[in-house]
Amino acid sequence: MASNSSGIVVHLNEVIVALVPFPEYSHLNQLFIIARFIASHNIPVHLLCFADQSQNFRQRVQDGLGVSNIHLDDLLLPSETEDTGNADNDLPSIAVLLKKLTEPIHRACVHLSTNAKRLVIIHDNPMRTSIGDVLSFPNVESYIFHSVPAFTRYSLFRRCIDIVDDDHDKMIQQLQDEFPTMESCFGPYMGLFVRTEREWKLNSGEFINSCREVEGKYLDLLANESTHKKPLWAIGPLHMLLLESDDSSSSTTCHECLAFLDEQDVNSEIFVSFGTNTKFSQDQVNELALGLEQSNHKFIWVLREADKKMDTEKFEGKNWNFELPDGFQERVEGRGMVVRNWVPQLEILGHKSIGGFLSHCGWNSCLESISMGVPIAAWPNNADQPYNAVFITNVLKIGISVWTWAQRKELVTAAAVEKAVKILMGSAEGEEMRQRAVDLSNKIKNSVSNGGRARKEMESFISYITR
Repeated sequence: MASNSSGIVVHLNEVIVALVPFPEYSHLNQLFIIARFIASHNIPVHLLCFADQSQNFRQRVQDGLGVSNIHLDDLLLPSETEDTGNADNDLPSIAVLLKKLTEPIHRACVHLSTNAKRLVIIHDNPMRTSIGDVLSFPNVESYIFHSVPAFTRYSLFRRCIDIVDDDHDKMIQQLQDEFPTMESCFGPYMGLFVRTEREWKLNSGEFINSCREVEGKYLDLLANESTHKKPLWAIGPLHMLLLESDDSSSSTTCHECLAFLDEQDVNSEIFVSFGTNTKFSQDQVNELALGLEQSNHKFIWVLREADKKMDTEKFEGKNWNFELPDGFQERVEGRGMVVRNWVPQLEILGHKSIGGFLSHCGWNSCLESISMGVPIAAWPNNADQPYNAVFITNVLKIGISVWTWAQRKELVTAAAVEKAVKILMGSAEGEEMRQRAVDLSNKIKNSVSNGGRARKEMESFISYITR
C-alpha cells in the first residue's frame, strides 16, 4: 500500500506490464499478441502507442477477445515536432522520432510505476533509449523484445564482434556477395546500434519471437555470446500463443479468398503477398504479373495500398494506383485472383490448397508460413528480410530465392518470377522443400501444445515476471 498526496491509502497492483513497441504496425501487432497472452493470466497490461495506430487494437479490445486487462495508452508528441534542431540534422528520421518519443514514454512509465509494486516494461529493441531513467527505478524491470530471428541477430553480431563459428563462416564463403551485408540492409548506423545493444545493462532479460525447433542453434549461440548472462526466452511463434482460446478466426471464414481456395486442389495455389512496407514500381508490378501468368500455376496475389507505400515527403501528390497489364485478369481468370484489400493471411497459409508462398520474408510472415508447413519463394527488400531469406533457403532449406541480394537494385524479371514459381510449385525440388516445411510445422505444433517445450517456455516467462 501507499499514500497519495491527500493521505488516502492506495492499494498497489502487484505487477503492471507496460509494452513499448517500435512505431510500426508489424511491431505493434506482435506486442498486441503478447499483451493478450499476458492479460489472459490476469495481469493488467498497458500498450503505449500513437492514437491513430491503436485504433484497430482499440476496436478489438472493445469487442472482447478476452482482453479486458489491456489498456491502450496514447502517446502524444511534443507540439514542436516540426523543429528538429540543428543537432538532429545528421540523424535518420526514425532516430529523430524516437528522440521525440522519449518524453511521452518516460512520463507514461513514471505514472505506471507509482501504481505497481513492480512495473515490468517490455520494449522493442530500438526503444530502449526512449524510456529514460525509469529503468533505474527500484520497482521497475525491463525486458527487450526482439521481433527478428536469432539467426539475423547472430549474423549482425558477427559483423561487429569477433565471433568464430565455422558453419556460419562456411555459409558466407559459399554465398559470397549473395550474403547480405549489414550496411546494405540497415544503413550506416546499424553497427553502432548493435554494439551499444550488446553493452546495454539495464534490462532484466530478453525474449524473441521464435522457437527452439526452428532456431535452437542460434538461440544457444546468442545466449553464449551474451556479456551479461540475462535470461533469454523463445516464446514463439507469437501467432500460436493464443490458438487454443482465440475464436477471432470465425469472423474471417467468409472471406472471398477462402471461398476461392475451397474450390481448388490440395497444394495447387501459391500465395503472393509482400507485407506492409514493400515499395514496388509500376514496372515491377508488370513483371510480377507476367511472371505469375507465364508460370501457368494458380495464385492469390495481394496487391493492396501498403504494397505501393512510398516516401510521402518525396512523392507527395503523386498517384500510385497500380495498373495490371492489359488483359491480365481476363487471361488468368479462374486460376488467378488479385485482391487489393486486407486478407486473413494466416488462414490462407493454413488452407490445404496453398502449396507455396511468394513473400518478402518479414519474420512474421516466415513464421506463419513455417508453422503451416508452406515453403517460401523469397523476395526480400530491406532490414532483416535478406537475412531471413538466407535462413529460409540455406539453413532450413524450405525455400528458394527469386533473385540474389547482389541483384537488389535491378528489376526482377517475369522470367525470374516464372522460374521460381515453377520450381516451388511443380518440381521434385519444390516437393522436398514442402515436405521439410511440413515436418518442421509438426514439430512446432507439438511444441506449442500443452506440455510442449515452447508452451513451457512461454509460461516460464510469465512465472518469471510475476515471481
